Amino acid sequence: MKDFMPTNPGNRGGNILSCIERSYWTGVQFRPTRMDPSRVLDEQRKRFQNLLQIARARSSFYREKFRHIEAGCSDLEEFPITTKAEMMNHFDQVVTDPAVTRSGVEQFIEDIRNVKQPFLGKYAVSHTSGSQGQPTLIVQNQQVLDLLFAFQMTRGHCGHRGGFFGFLDAVRTLQQPARLAVVINQQGFFPSAWVWQRLPAYMHVYMSFLFVPANDPELVKKINEFSPNVLSATPTTLDLLSLKIDQFRLPKLRQVVTWSETLTPPARQRITEAFRVPLMDNYASGECMFLTNGCPAAPGAHVNADWAILEVVDENHKPVPPGQLGHTVLMTNLANTVQPFIRYEIGDRIKMATEPCGCGNRMPRIEKIVGRVADFFWVQTSAGFRPLTAYPFQHAFDYRREVREWQAEQVERNRIVVRLEAIPGATPDLAAARKRLDERLELAGLRQDLDIHIEAVQYLATDLRTAKFRRMISRIGIPENLEPSLKDVAEDFASEEKVLHASELLIS
Repeated sequence: MKDFMPTNPGNRGGNILSCIERSYWTGVQFRPTRMDPSRVLDEQRKRFQNLLQIARARSSFYREKFRHIEAGCSDLEEFPITTKAEMMNHFDQVVTDPAVTRSGVEQFIEDIRNVKQPFLGKYAVSHTSGSQGQPTLIVQNQQVLDLLFAFQMTRGHCGHRGGFFGFLDAVRTLQQPARLAVVINQQGFFPSAWVWQRLPAYMHVYMSFLFVPANDPELVKKINEFSPNVLSATPTTLDLLSLKIDQFRLPKLRQVVTWSETLTPPARQRITEAFRVPLMDNYASGECMFLTNGCPAAPGAHVNADWAILEVVDENHKPVPPGQLGHTVLMTNLANTVQPFIRYEIGDRIKMATEPCGCGNRMPRIEKIVGRVADFFWVQTSAGFRPLTAYPFQHAFDYRREVREWQAEQVERNRIVVRLEAIPGATPDLAAARKRLDERLELAGLRQDLDIHIEAVQYLATDLRTAKFRRMISRIGIPENLEPSLKDVAEDFASEEKVLHASELLIS
């Protein structure tokens, strides 16, 4: 299976030969989903070796990190993990292009007008949150974006047909482009919003796009007038839109796509019952946006294992077998050669499926995706208990320049105390921070249910008993009378809470 990348990605379609080339290349990306898994693993190993060669030759960080490993080694477990803190602390040494520097990227993203422009004329940049309280800067080459959108049109399209028929489908879209409506929660260089601003130009030949903010007062009207084939948004946004389903007129809708947040079983049920089309729940990170594509036949998502490696591991970073919930995950992006992510720790907890999938995709399938226990509070609403994720807090505080770190503590079921630590010499703007948080909670449909107090503190320390910093701390825990559909999720969180509690007792 020889790699083939489209030429001249900046061309908006060019002549008919260019369109045929792109149609062919895009269609080819569907083939590996039907291949024997052993062939896919062979391609994965070859690309891993190629990535290692580039990293050793051009990245002083990885050259030093892998100095004790033989050049021909391809055994994943022999290579040390890479953390977000390492990635940022050694950014200039990690990247393989000396023209790319941390200061240069930071200066570039200062100006929001650059969001549609390539960095240094050839790279796409974004930033995401770091578990240590600092954003992770991400630099991507064009190959990453080409693969992302090709996967979306083939592996992520529930109606796509492979082979010759898939090629015909791609050609037909030249006459009648697909219609994708994206509900954006955050403008700027955030991956979930930024990626749609960095579409390869030739994609506009195949698809028409609508980008609309989640808080737009005319959101429903604009979506109805656009009449999309695909509606894409976070689970929280789609869940809220499902409550307004009587206002929608979507005769051409063929699927909905979720991303960025954990999709709970109750939310999945409400969304699918409302929109009555397949739901594709993509699991990815800003560091590897094409990591998976959602499955139309079952919960979870299929790992694009020909271009990415996803390792489910325990607390000692040892492999966890399919069917067992892992402690964290490690990701290797085989397409990004300018900022290599090799055995990069993401931190989520997932479980891989043990049985073949009924959709026909033979790539590995993630059966269950849950966030870390520290990422959820269970709060009471008029409709019952709901998990409050870390996302509203992250979007409110992570990118405030004067805030070094934040911590939210659930002191009562619906009462939360938020503490902000400023960078040296700065003072947190509590009014602006509160306004931003209220906006995020409004989008999540929880603003009226919560009593939140925000205060500035001089220093936020790690837990003395566990030696770990926790951004979200619950003093209340999991409700005893959760509805049955939420108990499965709660049990996963409870199991980790027991581990944390046991370790605290041992340390103390």
